[in-house]
Amino acid sequence: MAFADHEPINFGHILICPTYPYQSYIELPEHIFAEIHSVARNLYSRIEKVFEPDGISFIQNNGKFNALSHYHLHIFPRFSGDQFAWQSSGLGVQSIEKLRNALARL
Repeated sequence: MAFADHEPINFGHILICPTYPYQSYIELPEHIFAEIHSVARNLYSRIEKVFEPDGISFIQNNGKFNALSHYHLHIFPRFSGDQFAWQSSGLGVQSIEKLRNALARL
């Protein structure tokens, strides 16, 4: 199902979620994952046509960062100057070597 976010980043902010309350991204069965992304592709095109944004963002949170306690995907139009921002932890730009070491166990 897809519905408007009650506290939108911008008008056109939509939540997509399965009818079963899967807890996280990793719990989604492949067929549900595929259906969600099919809906997202359709909404992407419709958001572009209706709102004519400068870009479109997707966000999906898990664990304690998921306020709804079930999987959902945000899709919303972005506009220059909309003030939505990614806030960094302050690590700053890292060397390839540091990044490689940090991700080596993946």
